[in-house]
Amino acid sequence: MVELHGCTEPRLWTKPLRELSEESSLGYEVIDYAEHVLHVSLRPWQRWLLIHMLELREDGSYRFSKVIILVARQNGKTTLGAVLADWWLHVDSRRHPDRVPPVEFLIVGVSQSLDNAREPWDRVVTWCNPLPRSMAEQQLVIPALQEHTLPISFTNGKEHITADNLASYEIRAVKSARGKPAARVLMDELREQKTFDGWNAVEPTTSSFWSGMLVCLSNAGDATSVVLQKQRDAALTQIDEFEQNVGAGLMTPAEYALQRPEMCDTGLFEWSAPDGCALDDEAAIRQSNPSIGFGGKSVASVRSKIQGMTEAGYRTEYLCQWVTADVEPPFPQPAWLAGVDPDSHRAEGAPTYWGVDTSADRGYSTIAVVSKRDDGNWHGEIVARRPGIDWLIRWFRERPAKHYRVAFQGRGAPVSSVAELLHNLPNVETVPVTGPDVAASFGRMWDAVSACEPGAKSDSLKLFHRPSPVLDDAAKMSATRKLGDGAWGLDRQKSLVDAAPLIALGMALWLAENEGRQSSKLYPSAYAGRSTGLLMV
Repeated sequence: MVELHGCTEPRLWTKPLRELSEESSLGYEVIDYAEHVLHVSLRPWQRWLLIHMLELREDGSYRFSKVIILVARQNGKTTLGAVLADWWLHVDSRRHPDRVPPVEFLIVGVSQSLDNAREPWDRVVTWCNPLPRSMAEQQLVIPALQEHTLPISFTNGKEHITADNLASYEIRAVKSARGKPAARVLMDELREQKTFDGWNAVEPTTSSFWSGMLVCLSNAGDATSVVLQKQRDAALTQIDEFEQNVGAGLMTPAEYALQRPEMCDTGLFEWSAPDGCALDDEAAIRQSNPSIGFGGKSVASVRSKIQGMTEAGYRTEYLCQWVTADVEPPFPQPAWLAGVDPDSHRAEGAPTYWGVDTSADRGYSTIAVVSKRDDGNWHGEIVARRPGIDWLIRWFRERPAKHYRVAFQGRGAPVSSVAELLHNLPNVETVPVTGPDVAASFGRMWDAVSACEPGAKSDSLKLFHRPSPVLDDAAKMSATRKLGDGAWGLDRQKSLVDAAPLIALGMALWLAENEGRQSSKLYPSAYAGRSTGLLMV
């Protein structure tokens, strides 16, 4: 019988800006260090991750200032964190003394509780403790590291390991994480942070350092994991944007990095099962448990957990899937998944219809487009999603050669405030969507999505899209609200993720299906003296 192994490559991940080699990634060095100094044999997924997460820029700094790693329980996150922390302390702290003096090179291990932060720290202690406290510790210690480590402080709340160059590794609980700047932060179980207090205290600490890095290790979250949701969402946006530009062949990776540096600094590496999978699906279990076959973990041992756990608990812990029980998905999930088509594209010469929307907190804005496919059905995609709202004007203004018809919610939405500015662009016709048409935009999208479900009996055209983490997440975790008279719409405030990509797509589809709708260009007086609360005319 062939032994099954977990998947080395994650399901969702940030692509490199250049070919990864010993010159362009320090991951190779960490792997060698683990094997020959720490005598730790890393698993294939851990080696793959180190190579990709420690990608370098041309100047020798890390590409990623922030790394989010998501993987199911008991797959070796603690070992990975310990190897990385020890290498930071004893090797990386000596690399650029002119830019980051070792005495200022602080590594902070943070978790919701001090005990969790202590787990990788304890592992590092066993490798480098110059004063072992027992014969057992003496047998585990590595003499080459002992020689370069000062006496360790075990005082509760003040634990720290200091190398002979005065670089140090401290651990803290999130609630007491605010402190001096840190060159490296290792944050465990990000899913447990229910407020932004700890994150806001820790995240800025690496920003003052050249090549600073914050690494977050976690399992999937749920409705309360607001911090992890926010960081994952931002990383997915960067993945989508990269695919739309580099993946589509519009830019080379080097050109993209030069023009969009702010969209290249967060790495997401997520080993998770695909949405809608069965609990016992072998491929899904292997995708979310990359250590299967490299120790005691097997597909059978994971399957054995199904009967003793709730479905929500099993999906979170062993499939690394987000539990969204608090929100009913806005569309039938089999229908949405059936509409994912990696080869979907716009028919040559087909008219394009555009939609824009902004998240409830104005954190991100999205541009979507809909057009006909060769088979006569609809193709939809997210063209751009970036922080803030003002960039929408720049995006359309910088593309004067193309003519755009753009739909947006005309009243009571954050995006409404930029309507007049869009209206004033010579290459844009704006179509505010108000009143019953807001509900109609969601209803028409629901029909087009539902028509994709195998066996569905519907006269509606189908809506297809290429795989898009931002859009697919919104289709799974956006909330709905009743708008009156049996009509429904999407609720930005109560959604677990940013619903704007879905709303923008719905606006574009509504415009496509109302092709003869008159635009506001014909009625400039409707905008006189207004920047919000626009009327449908």
